[in-house]
Amino acid sequence: TAMLPVAEAVPDATVWQLVAYINSLRYNPDLVDLDGNSESGARLFTAKGDCDSCHMVNGQGGRLGPDLSRIGETTTPEDLGIAIMGPDEEVAPRWWTLRVTGRDGETREGFRMNEDSFSVRIMDNDSNLWSFRKSQIQSIERIEQSTMPSYEQSLSESEIDDLIAYMFS
Repeated sequence: TAMLPVAEAVPDATVWQLVAYINSLRYNPDLVDLDGNSESGARLFTAKGDCDSCHMVNGQGGRLGPDLSRIGETTTPEDLGIAIMGPDEEVAPRWWTLRVTGRDGETREGFRMNEDSFSVRIMDNDSNLWSFRKSQIQSIERIEQSTMPSYEQSLSESEIDDLIAYMFS
């Protein structure tokens, strides 16, 4: 990997303290007591919520949003609730959308997959990849809002609890 090794002079006890700290950052979803029903949440995920049109769980679903297969290990129930009800509050750069207009005037919009000094690549909602040389671009607009809708108005509090319980199951 690109990670540098720990210096040989670092005592073993310090290395194990570091390992213990890193392990403490993982979140064990089995230890979380939730109000919702995971079976009801699974039905919501694929039916009313239509979450699987964008999100994948255990290899099933869409690719337009983050894979949620192990979301319970990295996200607290509170943070997941915030993401469901207010997805624009914190959008990682990986999920920003770019609107790219070429010199021919044609505009394409999609997720920012890769960008460097000379080129940009986006993936549109149909999972098509588009590559552009920056010298051939008329304009680029970066949209930092989430493409995920807020479920604050469309799901009840108990349905949101069920959805969170499913994701942590």
